Amino acid sequence: MTTLIIVLACIGFILVVGMIRGNPGRAVADTALLVILFGIITIVDLAVGWFMYTGDAGNWAAIAFAAGFALDSLYGLMAPERQRQRDKKLRRLMKRRA
Repeated sequence: MTTLIIVLACIGFILVVGMIRGNPGRAVADTALLVILFGIITIVDLAVGWFMYTGDAGNWAAIAFAAGFALDSLYGLMAPERQRQRDKKLRRLMKRRA
C-alpha cells in the first residue's frame, strides 16, 4: 500500500510539473512510459519469483523509477534550457534509428 501511495504521489508530481511548464503532453508521455516500465518490472519480478524469493525488489524498483521520473520533471522545471537541449539530442538520436 505504501508503494502505491509513493508511486501515485510521484505521478501526480510529474503531471503537476508538466502543467506548470505548459507541456502536459510530455508529462502524459512520461506517465505512459512509467506504466510500461511497471508492467515490465511486474513480469520480471513474477518470472524471477518462480525460482527465488524476491521480497520487495519489484516494489523498490517501481519506487526508484517513479522517483527518477519525478526528479527528471523537477530538473526540467528548474533548468528548462538544459531539458530542451536533452530533448533535441534525444529526437536526433531517435530519427537516426528510424
